[in-house]
Amino acid sequence: GKNGVVEVLGDAGKEDDEHDRLSVVHVHIPRLTADQAKSLTERLRKMLSQVRAAVVDWKRMLARLDQAISEFRYSAVPLDKKSVAEAIAFLEWLRDDNFTFLGMREFKYVGGEESGSLERADKPGMGILSDPDVLVLRRGTEAVTTTPEIRAFLHGPEPLIVTKANAKSSVHRRIYLDYIGVKTYTSKGALAGELRIVGLFTSTAYTRSVMKIPYLRSKAETIIAKSGFNPNDHSGKALINVLESYPRDELFQVPVPILRKHASAILGLIERPRVRALVRADQFDRFVSILVFVPRDRYDSVVREKIGAYLKTVFEGRLSAYYPAFPEGGLARVHFIIGRSGGKTPKIEQSTIEAAIRDIVRTWEDALSEAAEAAGSDPALKAIAARFPESYRDSFSAAVALADAGRIAKIGADNPIAIDYYRHADQKPHQAALKIYHFGSPVALSRRVPVLENIGFRVISERTFEVGGDPADRVFIHDMELENSYGARIDLTDGGALFEDAFLSVWRGDVDNDGYNGLAQTAGLWSGEITILRAYGRYLQQAGIPQSQDFIAAALNRYPEIARGLHDLFVARLGPAAEGDGVVAAKHLKAKIKDALEEVPNIDDDTIIRRYLNLIEASLRTNHFVADTKAKGQSLAIKLDSQAVEGLPAPRPWREIFVYGSEVEGVHLRFGPVARGGLRWSDRAQDYRTEVLGLVKAQQVKNAVIVPVGAKGGFYPKKLPMSAGRDAIFEAGTSAYKNFVSSLLSITDNIGVDGVIPPAGVVRRDPDDPYFVVAADKGTATFSDTANAISEKHHFWLDDAFASGGSAGYDHKKMGITAKGAWEAVKRHFREMNRDIQTAPFTVVGVGDMSGDVFGNGMLLSPQTRLIAAFDHRDIFIDPDPDMAASMAERQRMFALPRSSWQDYDKSKLSEGGVIVSRNQKSITLPQAAAAAIGLSKTTATPVEIMNAILKAPVDLLWFGGIGTYVRASGESNQDVGDRANDAIRVTALDVRAKVIGEGANLGVTQRARIEFGLNGGRCNSDAIDNSGGVNCSDVEVNIKIALASAMRKGSLARPARNKLLAEMTDEVGALVLSNNYQQTLALSLARKRGLADIAHQARFMTALESRGLLDRAVETLPSPAA
Repeated sequence: GKNGVVEVLGDAGKEDDEHDRLSVVHVHIPRLTADQAKSLTERLRKMLSQVRAAVVDWKRMLARLDQAISEFRYSAVPLDKKSVAEAIAFLEWLRDDNFTFLGMREFKYVGGEESGSLERADKPGMGILSDPDVLVLRRGTEAVTTTPEIRAFLHGPEPLIVTKANAKSSVHRRIYLDYIGVKTYTSKGALAGELRIVGLFTSTAYTRSVMKIPYLRSKAETIIAKSGFNPNDHSGKALINVLESYPRDELFQVPVPILRKHASAILGLIERPRVRALVRADQFDRFVSILVFVPRDRYDSVVREKIGAYLKTVFEGRLSAYYPAFPEGGLARVHFIIGRSGGKTPKIEQSTIEAAIRDIVRTWEDALSEAAEAAGSDPALKAIAARFPESYRDSFSAAVALADAGRIAKIGADNPIAIDYYRHADQKPHQAALKIYHFGSPVALSRRVPVLENIGFRVISERTFEVGGDPADRVFIHDMELENSYGARIDLTDGGALFEDAFLSVWRGDVDNDGYNGLAQTAGLWSGEITILRAYGRYLQQAGIPQSQDFIAAALNRYPEIARGLHDLFVARLGPAAEGDGVVAAKHLKAKIKDALEEVPNIDDDTIIRRYLNLIEASLRTNHFVADTKAKGQSLAIKLDSQAVEGLPAPRPWREIFVYGSEVEGVHLRFGPVARGGLRWSDRAQDYRTEVLGLVKAQQVKNAVIVPVGAKGGFYPKKLPMSAGRDAIFEAGTSAYKNFVSSLLSITDNIGVDGVIPPAGVVRRDPDDPYFVVAADKGTATFSDTANAISEKHHFWLDDAFASGGSAGYDHKKMGITAKGAWEAVKRHFREMNRDIQTAPFTVVGVGDMSGDVFGNGMLLSPQTRLIAAFDHRDIFIDPDPDMAASMAERQRMFALPRSSWQDYDKSKLSEGGVIVSRNQKSITLPQAAAAAIGLSKTTATPVEIMNAILKAPVDLLWFGGIGTYVRASGESNQDVGDRANDAIRVTALDVRAKVIGEGANLGVTQRARIEFGLNGGRCNSDAIDNSGGVNCSDVEVNIKIALASAMRKGSLARPARNKLLAEMTDEVGALVLSNNYQQTLALSLARKRGLADIAHQARFMTALESRGLLDRAVETLPSPAA
């Protein structure tokens, strides 16, 4: 046939009424395995056998129905005649093509009213019930024949029962069979049993009015009568409509009392639409029928699924069926059937079910309004929460949203972040969650995760929600799932305040983002408490401990009880109660820590903890317990007895103050109670103490010309905006300097009318110590006024004698006193070679630039200077054959130009082949003349190679005016030098071809290199000799100011008059200082001239200094007595 259709005809192409007719059904299905095909065949055969059974027994079933009708009509049935008449009418209505009969089975009743039971009669079943395996009623797989409910029906007043069978129909429609149970009686009117009829109501049962269907009309008439309504008035008609629209299957099954209650409830919904749940449990506990009414505008498939899921959970069953309907009005109705497998049906209060459904159908906006009203929230918070996206609403309740809105309301452009730690109900103790609220922009994972990991969290997942609204007011909520990295419980008993403090402290830049923050998790320490342990860890790094900061932090986290004990020991020794209960507490804590150390197996961990213990015991003062240090622009300051600190490199200072903060770190070393020295702006983050210690060695020698012994300080600014330009960097450095100086003074004694005044809030474990003087150094030449302003703010007794120089003192740069003092040494070196560099040309290379004090002033001290080459931290300058007059004038111009660099040099003033290039270039091609001038054999080289060549250039003078150590001895390593920044550039003393080295700057050459350079024919002193003019000048200034201070306090000398007097003495002070430089260099020359004749005297002198503890030969690179 065509189109895949085949017409099958009988013989001769005609239908034959005498033969069975066949229906051929061809179904295309996926290919089956042999077992699958066999199973399908069996199921088809079984289904077709049921169809055949129903058809074959149809007439027999109708006959048995007529017999049941006759028994009701003619037998002495002990039931209400009206009920019997209605039952007869109903059974006749069924027979009149309103019911498809599929099966019947007879049961006989055996026993009494209280304990009798139904048993299958000897008669075989009919239709599909001829198969004994087909069960009409069952729980799970067990047949149900008699229950208390069945027994109650059999002995009750109703002639029949209508409900649903457990079995689904395989015939006609694939739905659960309708089951009609008809009581049977003996001829004497005694209960005989039950006739169970199964089949399907036809369409008329669902479409015809209830008032025209027997059995249903009886229910309807009863309910209308009991309602008191007239069927013809409004309420009566509304009630009839309720019954007509009631789910028809349910109407057949529901008992009248329950139907009356449900109909009344539905009627009430007309006047007041709201959520309703009308529950009926099947009398055989096989299913639960629930009619659910919800607002139509809230109903959708998602709501229906949620309600179904809830109902099957509370009734401990499964969702067997649901039938949505949309009657007139604002409500939608869903009829849920929850199938059950066994046991008594749970009794759930209707109010409980309705409350749960209200929660399901309630919109987020509804919930928000209710939550806001219940909490009495500010309308502004509700407005914020209303902007939350759908994804947020799917995840969080309205009450949570109001709380989140409260946090969002507190953030803005000036305070852009808030956080909240919490725990979901389903999270375990080692898990938690975190919300980060950020104004304006999302926070990158790469910024969030490292902070959380250092606090001791592992991030499991995260979601980001954007809160809508004005683009200028956007807020992002980051919700993150966390767990403890150590597997321990996350303690949120404080509402997460401890971890909030840890996170926000890092975020604000108050503390570093490092492993120490894990102590919040392991030891329960707050960020301020962690700062103490972090500061000591940083100090240990500066003191040269080999373990890294990560290792130190990990060691403390491995032993959190010890870490907390160390902090508590710090508090006991230096906290507010230190001089009372703290003494006993400190002894107890120390003993406890030492006992705990016995259980620490790792030697590195043990060493770290013991070094902490030693540092805390060597700590004399701190400002940690002083209020508002941050508001005062101060960082943590700890004063140490350096002599008691273990593991320090020599020489050991007398005292030192370590300053640690988010803006600045630094150290100030003092070698005696009365000591002075400059403060250096260091760029060596990892070892600024090593740098300062190297400088203070020279300071000790320099200070031989003054009363105070050596001191030196260095600070490292941690927040320099390197990409923002010189001015911004200078401002940040100035701010760091202010912080550093103010922190130093915060734990320093003052002097008043009545004597020494200890700093407020500071516990002192050392005697009075009021002498504290600072001076300028590298990077701080113009900071004296700043330091003295801080001194004045602190009402420090030295007033503006605290820092020499400045507007009311001797400006070293203007005086050029340091460079001039060093120039005295340089001139002597050349004079002793019979050369006068003030009248005869000489060549120079150097380190520094014209904006610097020492380099700039030095390169202006002789008109005969021929500066061939120089470099600083930014640029390289080469002028192969300079015009002395033109180059001198250009250098003077640059010296006067604030914060100039070599790039400001007028290129037109350079000689042929001259260049000025940046050190940042990958490679540089030099003109032949430039390369030759510095002794470089090639013209294309890296910046490092060019700077290396400048240091080795064949010139008369190598002038150091910049920062760094550039010359070492051939027997020294770069590691020995301790200036990693210049390792690549550094040369050995044997490489230097200059005849003279002038050390206007500190530490340009190591002590061993000076010796090697001298033994190789070069001429040099040391930085302590060459640049002592600055410290000499400062000391004179300070002493003058101290001497005049009493006159100022008495009012006999005004500050302007004193300042005028100081200015008038400038030339005299300068001459006195340079005289000292002249005499010092002369003394050295004379001592060298005497040579071996003085060896014995020098040896005895060194031995005497050693015996008094004033000399360490190894530190000063001096020979041993046996040498």
